[in-house]
Amino acid sequence: MSIAQAVQQSVDKIPAGQVFGYRRLDDYARSPDAVIKAISRLVQEKRLARLSKGKFYVPKKGLLGAVKPSDSELLRSVLYKNGRLRGYITGPSLFNKLGLTTQLPSTITLAMNSARQRKEFGTIKVKTLQTRAPIDESNVALLQYLDVLKDIKMISDADINEVLRIMRSKIADLSSSERDMLVSLSLEYYSPQTRALLGLLLKSSSLKGSQELKASLNPTTIYKLKLDTKRWPQMDKWNIR
Repeated sequence: MSIAQAVQQSVDKIPAGQVFGYRRLDDYARSPDAVIKAISRLVQEKRLARLSKGKFYVPKKGLLGAVKPSDSELLRSVLYKNGRLRGYITGPSLFNKLGLTTQLPSTITLAMNSARQRKEFGTIKVKTLQTRAPIDESNVALLQYLDVLKDIKMISDADINEVLRIMRSKIADLSSSERDMLVSLSLEYYSPQTRALLGLLLKSSSLKGSQELKASLNPTTIYKLKLDTKRWPQMDKWNIR
């Protein structure tokens, strides 16, 4: 069987609308040039469509012609590389998903271990922010929770006290090992203000980890967030005003 035939067989197994790259094809590691040539021919024959450099999809057939991949599939193509997760949704889209605001952004923000960039896929716009924290399937939700605390002043049309109430509930629902990881991530990768807020939430729920966070903070630094002292009576102990 020729490389072209093998590529065609592999492509036939890929669901319509699913984005893939050269490495998805078994013969790429053995004969990359031949695979690239075969894919280029399929694009010319309109049996494949090119999404961006090195990324393709089998067009779906709709009433008005070929249909592009869904928004979720387009996002997946950015978030995963060679089957490995390399980013996650953050910013306004995350705030909306967690029920912290009703605002829906026109651009989806992704945190990634790569340089900042902007992408546009016609139906959606994406911008990426660089993060130093390691990203994998097991810690995405934890990084998202920490991002909320980090960006709490930037959440549009939201009461900061209500945001903290919701996040306290979500953090309390984590397992003890997940909370330990949450504390570790905050200590290594997040700002003192983020650690102070996390410490306040843990302490107000009588959960462990707050002492370690307290020890990491400068006792003379004040965090101005205008919290309600009645709802957060322990805020002064964390220098939150």
